[in-house]
Amino acid sequence: MKIRRVGKIAIPLGERVRLGKDEKPLERERFISSEQLGFALRRRRRELGYTQQTMAELCNHSVRVIGEIERGRSTVGIGVILDYALALGVDLELSVRGRSS
Repeated sequence: MKIRRVGKIAIPLGERVRLGKDEKPLERERFISSEQLGFALRRRRRELGYTQQTMAELCNHSVRVIGEIERGRSTVGIGVILDYALALGVDLELSVRGRSS
């Protein structure tokens, strides 16, 4: 099994799904809607080669919930979204608009 390290987290790579030819790997992006965030998490899942079923098992949530996150449904709780992001090796950061870092 191939492993990708993201900081201190080791993420096993799947082999069944890949990014489409027009999709780019997730790096650093800014989101202003749940739809944008969901689409980015979907791209990350595909980049890692996982199906929704595999990710549901890895983060202990249902396939339905994973699909709702990826479709940007605002009814999914923030804790569940954070669980999913963590399982994908994605950090969610907050920043105040207009302030320089």
